[in-house]
Amino acid sequence: MALTSGNRLGVKFENDKLLFMRLTLVCSFLLLLFTAGFAQKPAIYDVVIHEIMPKPSPVLGLPPYEYIELRNISSEPVQLSSWRLAVNKREVLLPAVLLQPDSLLLLCATAAVNSYNISNIMGIDRFPAVADDSALIVLYDASRRVIHTVDYHQGWYAGGKAGKGGTSLEMINTAFPCSGKANWMASTAPAGGTPGIANAAAANTIDPGKPDLLFAALADSIHILLQFSRTLDSIAAADPAHYQLNGGIQVITCRVLPPLFNSVELKLGAAIQPQEIYTVSATGLPDCNGAISNMYNSVTLGVPQLPVVNDVLINEVLFYPPTGIPEFIELYNASHKAVNLDELRLCARNAVGRLGVFKKMGTGGRLLMPGQLLALTTDKELLCGYYNCRSPENIQEISSLPSMSLGGGDVVLLRADSMVIDELPYSSGQHFPLASELQGISLERLQYGLPASDGANWHSAAATAGYATPGSLNSQRGEDAGDSLNIAVLPEVFSPDHDGTDDITKLSWRLPGPGFIGNVTVYDLQGKQVKYLARNMLMGNTGSLSWDGIGENAVVLPPGIYIFFIEIFNLQGFVKRLKRTVVMARKLN
Repeated sequence: MALTSGNRLGVKFENDKLLFMRLTLVCSFLLLLFTAGFAQKPAIYDVVIHEIMPKPSPVLGLPPYEYIELRNISSEPVQLSSWRLAVNKREVLLPAVLLQPDSLLLLCATAAVNSYNISNIMGIDRFPAVADDSALIVLYDASRRVIHTVDYHQGWYAGGKAGKGGTSLEMINTAFPCSGKANWMASTAPAGGTPGIANAAAANTIDPGKPDLLFAALADSIHILLQFSRTLDSIAAADPAHYQLNGGIQVITCRVLPPLFNSVELKLGAAIQPQEIYTVSATGLPDCNGAISNMYNSVTLGVPQLPVVNDVLINEVLFYPPTGIPEFIELYNASHKAVNLDELRLCARNAVGRLGVFKKMGTGGRLLMPGQLLALTTDKELLCGYYNCRSPENIQEISSLPSMSLGGGDVVLLRADSMVIDELPYSSGQHFPLASELQGISLERLQYGLPASDGANWHSAAATAGYATPGSLNSQRGEDAGDSLNIAVLPEVFSPDHDGTDDITKLSWRLPGPGFIGNVTVYDLQGKQVKYLARNMLMGNTGSLSWDGIGENAVVLPPGIYIFFIEIFNLQGFVKRLKRTVVMARKLN
């Protein structure tokens, strides 16, 4: 049939309409592809919390306002529309901002915006308050997935003037966004911070940490909460095959808990029994950077019981620390109970007998097991960088300790219901009388069976132990009638040739009590003094000194026979002098 001109026009109209619809679909598809490049679904850590100003006053050089800085560390733009920022559970919606790769955005209160001379800033109505001492800050995307979390406290400032105010906390290396405190420090900028520009603290550091298992808590008889030192790989950590419990109890399921992803809840196939002690292990678990801990991966646990008087004791205190090093208070579980630290508080008692502010231990249900030591401090890294923390798993960071005066005071350990468990009236007079310098020396409890209020039950920590023993056995302990004087120098033949075999000889001792002073001098066969190893050194119950064959002139001495002259005495009139002989050899060519 022949088409009329009207029919031709109608067919053309329909074809044009179809073409238009197709073009519209193609354009819409292309638009979606185009916009997708600007709003791809972000991955965890694509955007990080990069800088925090928790206490802007007293002002150093920045406006007196709190702020939180974000940084896009991905290679794609990220749309922040409908994202949420939570500070201690108070949430605010973020505006529609397209955050370009490797760019910064400063968030603050709306009233503060004009005080900053930067363009990459966004005012937030009802900006959440950033607490001075501690805060959990969580960044959620539009689907409410956790993108980044920072759980800071005052100890992140590592002491000094920076923590007094006017200085921000800055991330050091964005390659390790999940490393927590180890990857943050106080800003070194003269103004106290770097809002909207590169961090002054930025450095290409290497993250040395591993995900150690710190402690276990019981939610109920079939649920165990494991606390790790670092953020875990949440997929790997959700596999029950990584966890083992003795007593034939199986782990049925496990759940990695947001927003920090450093704790795992285990569901058991059978109930934990009262009065029993269990060991739980977590092996082969990688953290968010892929590191695996091969050392601290098991802890003990039991059903907690309420402590009573003298169940938990104050065992050691450092109230006059070295400059820049935090104080610590060490506890000891002297009972047969598992004790939940959430039940305990610390405080100071003032001169008129009133109790000060109760300090929580902030442990999330951590259990103090029978016979376990636990040192509480505000900065584990600083403390263990100065002292030898032989058992770092027994060091617990808390936000603050009771105020401890340099001259003396009163530390009280009590339950949350105010029942006093133990109390230590301490003073500088309890230190060893011959100590010429008290700064940096802790007080150690000598006997658990004697009260803390007995001034004679405390002693200065030994020099050979580094003047403090946080989290490990005290260097000074009460007299033990079955512990005789025991002194040895081994090996008796040594060769300081740096071949890795018997390069040093070691003087070791075991003493019957605290408060012994030691002098150790090395003589050659002609009676000449060639090395002073110790002069009026405060010794611990056990300890050792090493000698590498080097004399007082810092030169390796010739091979031959050498004599250790050892003098040990105390203030009660005990004096003991001993000689031990060693041979320093050389290999024949």
